[in-house]
Amino acid sequence: MKLDINEIHHQYIIRVIIFALFLYKRQIRQPSVYRQSVLSFVNKRLAWKIHLYVDTGAPMKKEDERDIILDELLNGIESEEISKVKIKFTSPLKEVSMEIDLKNEGKYQEFLYK
Repeated sequence: MKLDINEIHHQYIIRVIIFALFLYKRQIRQPSVYRQSVLSFVNKRLAWKIHLYVDTGAPMKKEDERDIILDELLNGIESEEISKVKIKFTSPLKEVSMEIDLKNEGKYQEFLYK
């Protein structure tokens, strides 16, 4: 088993970021609040500067967002527009870009708690 300290730090950083994304997913409708909550959580838990960038997508009009949410609640139509988050950061090991689907929590739960 190879014990590379940078690889261990990298895995820890990824897990903290994914945990933070799911912890504050209720705030996704307010992108600036969501971004700030995730960044402050990650910065408190990590001893490294990773230059995290969180992208929640293009800003939507209130009417479009309202229609999407009403369709989800009333008609059961799943929308992918509000649930995708792109992140980019640089760890001590490498530069990473990921797209996280906040509706597929089971997949990431398995990764976080293995």
